Amino acid sequence: MPKGLSILGFEPFDSGSHQATRLAISKHSRHQWHWVTRPGRAWKWRMRIGSLELLKELESSGSQKPLSKIDAVFATSLLNLADLRAGLPKPLQQPPVVFYLHENQAAYPTRAIQGVPSQQQASWDAQFALTNLTSCAAADLVVFNSNFNRTSFQRGLDELLAHSPDSNLRGLVSEITQASQIAWPPVEVPATIQAATSKQALKEPSLVVWPHRWEHDKGPNELLETALRWSEHLNLRWIVLGESFREVPPAMRQMKEQLAGRIEHWGYAADRSDYWGLLQKADWVLSTAKHEFFGLAVCEALMAGCLPWLPDRLSYPELVPEASRRLSPMNPPSHPNEHRSRIIKHLEPALADKAVARIDDLIESLVANHPNPAT
Repeated sequence: MPKGLSILGFEPFDSGSHQATRLAISKHSRHQWHWVTRPGRAWKWRMRIGSLELLKELESSGSQKPLSKIDAVFATSLLNLADLRAGLPKPLQQPPVVFYLHENQAAYPTRAIQGVPSQQQASWDAQFALTNLTSCAAADLVVFNSNFNRTSFQRGLDELLAHSPDSNLRGLVSEITQASQIAWPPVEVPATIQAATSKQALKEPSLVVWPHRWEHDKGPNELLETALRWSEHLNLRWIVLGESFREVPPAMRQMKEQLAGRIEHWGYAADRSDYWGLLQKADWVLSTAKHEFFGLAVCEALMAGCLPWLPDRLSYPELVPEASRRLSPMNPPSHPNEHRSRIIKHLEPALADKAVARIDDLIESLVANHPNPAT
């Protein structure tokens, strides 16, 4: 197997979980990575023109000459990989290309846009999903960050292509998914957290953390409904984390007003040590997400010793072993530390060093079997 590869990485949305994955790869990989990135904003523009922007960044960096010895190209999902691959300088068109899907647009929940006809919105949404499809078709290896990501990609695109009147692509999605691989994203866990594989027995009152960004697909209305229904009945207190944006969902404002006396922390924790400290304090991690392609924040909370208050859908059954699913403050376990230890053991493949080693292995295998190695 080839060792010490030189890999050119393209990250069009260098923020949040995308940036965390890139940094972990650079830190833990046994190969040499060269990254070209764009800021993590305006994802729809990145899907449309992010490849051209990244190619411009590559050109302006003045680093093309040393990059002519690249062994593999790696790109993530908020771009059109076909555009990127076609625009690469000729020496960079020979190495094999990996396409890593943090998410897929065939399954992403949409939100109505005021003043735009629903038919036009559906057309826009379909185009993003089709961009994912062409990107996968342009890759030598497609890697999904969870099985749910892969199955929802196949289901969504099969449904979409069924509307095409004379398409001969009905089997393409199945071909892509069957040839694809799964690699969980790397989770950087502080050494102090890794050593703490258990907590004390459940406290009274129980402290619940909700660690999502404040947007519609993470279910803020469901969070409010759950908090209002159970906080007093079960004597719950709350840690509400996650990044907020210009438009704060009304449900978030309402929760802060109506449950002010039960909120222990409110808002984004920019300092990572503060963030992990809050996760360690909590007894439960709650998700109300309508969609989750992996669940990095939930995974972090579980690794910090939180018990799972999670729906039995989306990516969550992959993160929690069967015996620890369907727990909640309404159905607490008799021996919480047994569940914590079992969950942390189950999540070991997501630890940064192990997860990056998995990505390294996939790239090494691809390069070793590629018919046109870089020269």
